[in-house]
Formats: sequence, C-alpha cells, structure tokens
Amino acid sequence: MVRRCGPKPTACSKQSLYEDVLKGRVAQLPEAFADPKTGELMAALGKLRVEAAEMSIRFGPENPKVAEVRSKIKSLQDQINEARGTLEEKLKADYERALRDERSLKSSLDRAKAEAVQQNQAAIQFSILKQDVDTAKSLYTDFLQKTKQADLQLAEQHNNLRVIEPAETPTSPVGPMRFRTILIGLLVSLIAGMGLAFFLEYLDNTVKSVEDIGRIAQLPTLAVIPSITTMSQRTLNGKRKGRQQMARITPSIAETSVSGQVGSSEGGKLTKMVTLDQLSSVVEAYRMLRTSVLLSAAGNPPKTILFTSGQPGEGKTTTAINTAISLSQLGSSVLLIDADLRRPTVHRVFKMNQTQGLSTYLSRNVDIDPLIHKLWVPNLSVLPCGPIPPNPAELISSERMKEVLSILSEKYDHILIDSPPLTNVTDPVILSTMVDGVILVVQAGRSTREIVRRARHELSSVGAKIFGVVLNNLDIKREGYGSYLSTYGQYGYGEDVASRK
Repeated sequence: MVRRCGPKPTACSKQSLYEDVLKGRVAQLPEAFADPKTGELMAALGKLRVEAAEMSIRFGPENPKVAEVRSKIKSLQDQINEARGTLEEKLKADYERALRDERSLKSSLDRAKAEAVQQNQAAIQFSILKQDVDTAKSLYTDFLQKTKQADLQLAEQHNNLRVIEPAETPTSPVGPMRFRTILIGLLVSLIAGMGLAFFLEYLDNTVKSVEDIGRIAQLPTLAVIPSITTMSQRTLNGKRKGRQQMARITPSIAETSVSGQVGSSEGGKLTKMVTLDQLSSVVEAYRMLRTSVLLSAAGNPPKTILFTSGQPGEGKTTTAINTAISLSQLGSSVLLIDADLRRPTVHRVFKMNQTQGLSTYLSRNVDIDPLIHKLWVPNLSVLPCGPIPPNPAELISSERMKEVLSILSEKYDHILIDSPPLTNVTDPVILSTMVDGVILVVQAGRSTREIVRRARHELSSVGAKIFGVVLNNLDIKREGYGSYLSTYGQYGYGEDVASRK
C-alpha cells in the first residue's frame, strides 16, 4: 500500500516508515530514524558475507574456518533482527499515536462543520423572524395612524339629528297583548311540531307501508297482517269481542294453552286461533295470504313454499304456522317443516318432543314417516327440527334434503318450510333453490330498507322465485287501513253473523 504524504511527519509518513521496517528496508530509512549501531552491524555483516564467500571458494564450504565465519554471520543477523524489531515496535507506536491524533482532529473538524451549518440556518431563521417583526411594526404603525385619523374625522362631524314631532303621552296604561301572544305561540308550536314529525319520519328508514314494499323491494305484497296490540278489538261486522276471545286469534300461537301430547283433546283449542272468530281481521289477512299463494301460479298451485325473513323476530314462524292452518282448512293435506336447524321454534309452539326430526333424517339412514307428527288440526302434520346439529348448512345442502322434499311432495298437497333469517346464515338461500317459491316476511316499523333490499338480492342472486312479501305487525290505524278493516264485515254478512251467534 502506497500513500502520498506531505512534508510533515503525519500519520501517513509514519505508516510508510512502519511498512519499510516490516519489509526489512532499514537502510532506506531517513537519517532521523536511522540507528548507528544497526548500521555498523549491517556493515560488518556485509564484510563477513564477502569473507565467507572468498573462504568458501579458497578452502571449500566444509572448511572449519568457513563454518566459523558463517556462525559470526548468524550472530550478526540475530542482532540486526533484534534491533529491527525494537525499531519496528517504536515506529508502530508512533504510527498508531499519529493515527489517533488524525482521527481526533477529523472528528473535531466534522463537529465544527456541523456547528457552522447550524449557525447558518439559525442566521437565516433570525433574518426571517426579523423581517416578520419589521413588517408587523409597519402594519401596527399604519393601523395607529388610521385609527387617529378616524377619531379626528368623528370629532369633526356635527350632530345631524333633529326632533320632527314629540311623542304623545298615553292616557291609559298599555299592557301586553295576551291573545295575540297566545295565538302566535300556538301557531309556532303547531309548525314546530309538524316540522319535528316530518323530520323524525325522514330519519326513520324502516318499512312502514305496502307502498314502501313496492318501491324498495319491487315485489308484490301478498297480505298485510295487522298489529294485535294496536288493532281495535272488533270483528269484521264492527261489534266488540272480549279480551279473552281476542287473545285466541293473536298470531302468537305459543301463548295458546295446549296439551303436551300431540292429538290430545285440549289441543283442539289451537284451531280456534283461525276458526273461533271467522270475521276477525287477522283471520281474514291469513285467508288473503292463502289466496295469494294459491293464485301465484295459475292452474298449478305451489307445493313447496319457503318462509324466511331479513332478520330474527319478524314473525316468519308465526306466519308459516297460521298459513299452514289456513291451507289445511281447505281440505288440502299440509306438512309444516321446521328447517331452522339453529334456533328451532315450531316444536315449542306445538309442545312436541325434539329428540327426532329433520336433522335426524338428514344425518342418519332412517325412514321419514315416523318423524312426522300428525296434529289435532285436521289435514295438518308437522316435521320438527330434531336435535340441533353441529353442521346445519352442510345438512341443508345435502342430497338427502332434496330427496326428502321430493318424497314428501308426493304425499302432501302443500309443504311449508320455516327457515332461518337471511342476514344471519346461508340456509334459506340454499333452500330457496329447492322449493317452488319463497315468501319474505317483513315486520312493519322494524325491518329497515337496507335489510329488505339485501334479502331480495340474496334470493334473486341464486335464481329463487319470490312469490311476494307479507307485511307483518302493521299499525292499521296509523297507516289508514283501520276504517276499511273495521267496516269490511258490513258487506255480505249482516244478519248471518247474528244468526251464527
């Protein structure tokens, strides 16, 4: 390695001297680093080598005198190597010390450069701030001058006001106009109330009427089920019934007292839900649904019908049960299947045992007939869910499910299937491809428009045939159906109702 060095003994020059010593070039060292003793030893070594060469030629290489000279040469060589090692250590120490000094100076130089850069930046920032201060001072001075000029102009202005006519002194006390104040308050309250009502209606994104169904889902409304809690307790001929009788026509069958065994005499109370009050608006709503279903395919009434909803708690199970009972009253054989393998409900409504059912058939090689329960309701049978399986979706999409629907279609006129809600699981989407049609149950005032749109999209995406929508739990008085339903019985009934009583 060759380094160019200046005239001063820097780390570079000391490195060069150190390398010369390592390579044995002691004679080439400058006089300032030469060792006189080493020079003498090298001169003597040179003479002995010459003498040894001459004696080896004269007396032969094996002569004792030649060997003696060679021994002296070796001794001198050892002394020279020792002196060179000492010089090597000295130069190495000088080189390392110079190298440390160089690094220290370089570090100091870098710090000085960094400080200089920071000082330059600080100077620039100071210049900018100083310029901002000067500008602010100039603006403040201009503002003071303009303020003083405005004060002077205001002081120079003369008062140009004058009294045209003095006010008259009232002859009697003047009090507040209470009637006008009350009238204005009532008017403002009325406008505010109407505005608040319209605003709350605007914020409400739930489905509330048949028109909403047509506009949002673009589907026909098969039936409107009135809300029992808000409906007036009237039959269709306008006469009131007792609270006990109205409780029996409520869609909530689970509240009806039935026996724990299928086919018991007490179970007959269940049929009164549809038959006890033949002119009830609730019963008539389910008859309308029955008629819409039967007319959905002219000349070929559907056999398999799926009931589902957009979210839990919209009344799909209640609607399926009441529709099944209404269809059975026509003399048709009807089978109600509880295909909600996640949260089954039908077995609790009819007080059935859940140990065996649809899931049993789908997961085992058993016959379907022993799993079906014949009810006390004429022409109506129920296939409960059975034990809740760990893999509902796999069972629903299996070939066994298609097989059982095909088998049961040969035995019954109508098969109604209660399935889970659409927004939670894929079961109803799978089932919709196996049935003749789907009925979507929507609860008024609870189902949002987005849920209804999503439910229709999920069914349409798999090519399912949607018969229409059942608008459940509708407040008929609020939506304007009350007067129609309350007077509907006056047409075609009249004396016949009285004779029946």
